[in-house]
Amino acid sequence: MKQPFLFLLLLLLLLGGLARPGRAQQLAQYSQYMNNNYLLNPAVAGTEDYIDLKLSFRAQWVGLEGAPKTYYISGNSSLGALRTQSKRTRYDWQRGFHALGGIAFSDVTGPTSRTGLYGSYSYNLPLSRTLRLALGVSVGILQFAVDGKQLQFFNVNTIAASQASVVPDATVGGWLYSPNFYVGLSSAQLLGNRLNIDYAPVAQSAFTNKLERHYFATAGVRLRIDEDLTLVPSVLVKYLRPAPVSVDINAKLKYRDVLWMGASWRASDAWVGLVGVNFSPTGSLSYSYDASTSALGPYQQGSHEVLLGFRIKKKNRPPCPDRFW
Repeated sequence: MKQPFLFLLLLLLLLGGLARPGRAQQLAQYSQYMNNNYLLNPAVAGTEDYIDLKLSFRAQWVGLEGAPKTYYISGNSSLGALRTQSKRTRYDWQRGFHALGGIAFSDVTGPTSRTGLYGSYSYNLPLSRTLRLALGVSVGILQFAVDGKQLQFFNVNTIAASQASVVPDATVGGWLYSPNFYVGLSSAQLLGNRLNIDYAPVAQSAFTNKLERHYFATAGVRLRIDEDLTLVPSVLVKYLRPAPVSVDINAKLKYRDVLWMGASWRASDAWVGLVGVNFSPTGSLSYSYDASTSALGPYQQGSHEVLLGFRIKKKNRPPCPDRFW
């Protein structure tokens, strides 16, 4: 049974090695997306048997003036009270179900800020006794704003007005999963709207205020080493035009589904160390630190990210910890 999983892992690492490094993107950067894949793919909603609530704060490139700071809160759940994953009957796995979710975030970088509020719907259907496919869509409102008071010009007497633009936005995704692996594809900023903000000549602004579509491909596999230890390697490939492909390769080592530690490599950008604990049957806390390998490395003290999670039970029993990726 382990051979298909090892083959999948080898394939993922090969794809990661072929991808060219790249760092440019319009969306916020996260290091702990593998602990909340719903961030990148709305189809993930409801794949667990509890209400999944996450709160996070990220301080990027500490020490640089105007460095990005990102906050978000997300939640998702299937509709209805499904059984714990490991105890679901054959009938449970042979029926589809609906799921809802939502996320609110604020991403501030110097004088600019992005604020968004999204709701999602997904449908989860069985392909076999152990394999399922979920399809999801997320729609919401995105506001991009510029604080004119923080803008600095060569002519110190120049005063710029503050501007803000609000546009609709959407994300779509698919999520193929079983108790031991997952594969996901998604696309964000699907509508490709233009922001009504302009500090540049018209000829230049046509290329600077468009929300480019982002594409994500991710996969992971769970390899049990012994009764206490489980290894979870995963990969994320990102692309948006005109930046080159970007790749993250990750690995988590879990001890009794209580403690875990891990590492990530973000091509030409950073090494990431991660650690986490499930401090109760329904709570988790994790921390990550990014050590930059890019040209910005000598000018900043790394990036910090904290993620607090709550698993709200639907029935009077603890959720199954074997599903925690």
